[in-house]
Amino acid sequence: MAVAEKRIAIGGFTVNDSGYEQARRIIFESVRDRCKLAVFFANTHFVATCHAMLAQFKRHPAVYILNDGIGVNLGAYLVHRHWFSQNMNGTDFVPRLLQDAESPVRVFLLGSSPNAATAAARALGCFANVTIAGVHDGYSFWADQEALIAALNAAKADIVLVALGTPKQERWILENWRRVDAPVLLAVGALFDFLSHEQKRAPLWLRRLHLEWLFRLCSEPRRLLYRYTIEVASFFRIVLAHGAVGP
Repeated sequence: MAVAEKRIAIGGFTVNDSGYEQARRIIFESVRDRCKLAVFFANTHFVATCHAMLAQFKRHPAVYILNDGIGVNLGAYLVHRHWFSQNMNGTDFVPRLLQDAESPVRVFLLGSSPNAATAAARALGCFANVTIAGVHDGYSFWADQEALIAALNAAKADIVLVALGTPKQERWILENWRRVDAPVLLAVGALFDFLSHEQKRAPLWLRRLHLEWLFRLCSEPRRLLYRYTIEVASFFRIVLAHGAVGP
């Protein structure tokens, strides 16, 4: 796997300041070479809820973490006086990545509701070099893990998109990456919900102002109030406690 040029310690995690083009190259090189790569997107929710799994992240030989959102950017500036070069929001990054695939790639969608997963598969399957290798919703996900792994491997996927929500998706990837034949696993959060339009995204102008979090909070205040208040405070506490130290 190619090594990212810039790596920034955020709350104990090493986050790659890659930019889109370098991240795309690293991921597709892993597909081409059949080298294992686990891709995660670090926002404040990720750092706060996955912090308990730091030891597992350290043990994984090929973790690739990209920055996502204004909170992590502020954390980088607070500790390192450095801004990330680009915002690598996974909801934007993954469709663009697959749309830009220069060679055929087989993609398996794992998680979310049956309707959302199926609709997301239709949307991503429209890209020229993308073949949908399979779909498995998150509702029956835990019923038979052995059968699930067998189905994933039988599908001969190159990339598995795991949409179980943070931190469940991260934990599942870290615990099962050796058993999955696909070289690349990406934790994609609510991507399928957005692609299927089951969940509405903020207008583009709000996203450009880094205020998508505010739109989501106003849309789902009961579910997200804790995440954008207490959890954000926890994120900054973790960031300051670790300082410039990474894994």
